[in-house]
Amino acid sequence: MGCGASTAGTVTRDRLPEYVPAEIQPELGESIISKSQVDMDNRYAATVLVDGGRGVCSGVLIAPRVVLTAGHCVCAQHEVASDGAPPQTLVDKTTCIRTAKVRVLTYRLEGKPRLDELTGTVAPHEQMRVVYNDSDKEISSSADLAMIVLRSAPQGVKPVRLATEQVRYTQPVTLVGFGRSQPDERQGQMRRFGFNEVVTIAEDGATFMIGKPVQVRRPYKPKEGLLVREEASYSLAGDSGGPCLRERNGSMELVGIAKTHYGGQDLVQFSEYTSTYFYLAWLRQQMANAERQGPD
Repeated sequence: MGCGASTAGTVTRDRLPEYVPAEIQPELGESIISKSQVDMDNRYAATVLVDGGRGVCSGVLIAPRVVLTAGHCVCAQHEVASDGAPPQTLVDKTTCIRTAKVRVLTYRLEGKPRLDELTGTVAPHEQMRVVYNDSDKEISSSADLAMIVLRSAPQGVKPVRLATEQVRYTQPVTLVGFGRSQPDERQGQMRRFGFNEVVTIAEDGATFMIGKPVQVRRPYKPKEGLLVREEASYSLAGDSGGPCLRERNGSMELVGIAKTHYGGQDLVQFSEYTSTYFYLAWLRQQMANAERQGPD
């Protein structure tokens, strides 16, 4: 994905992964490189492709007929008045499409993966609001979430349960999505996964950042780069709407939905996620509504 992993084997959660330094070049033009591996074992089959008319996005099945994704994946940008300031665009519930397509991908031992296409009704969060500048960079956002209520449930795919506790600092997490592994990579449709950790949490708890802290090389050699960072997974283009998962009691639970990433200068290298715990009441209400409505 634009989410990636630093190891290709099984990772145990009772110990830290082996430290692998990666030099950081602190000048303009630095790009996030996300180490990843393809989910050939279908462990993360609940992570799906979302086609909401906004390019490739990801999503995650949280109930038999409910997919959760980022609101900006299914709602278009429109210009807003700026009173002489640089032009801005806004994404909110007024520009969302009514229905979206969801593709469930299953890898096989031989041949191409199976791709099952489903359709569902879009239900954005009422308070969703994402503002972009004239360079299409996010300025501010809130409640960047939307549900897709499917007309029928995908077969053989187990939904991911919602976390009932907030993430914590330095907590290990798994990122999954259909994005790139680096910004200039050609967009594919492979489900990738990888590992990182929670580096900081918003004051209100609505969002959190994923990333590795910059460290000073110890020891160092003359003229050698001093700043290093452990290689890890990050969300890039195509990963928006994809899940951030935490292992608990032997199974994975959903703690966040990918919203944006930061990188390119000044050692910035982070991915930002919307906290599902912060919006847990809304999520439960929407899931209950979908259950009452029943399939078509």
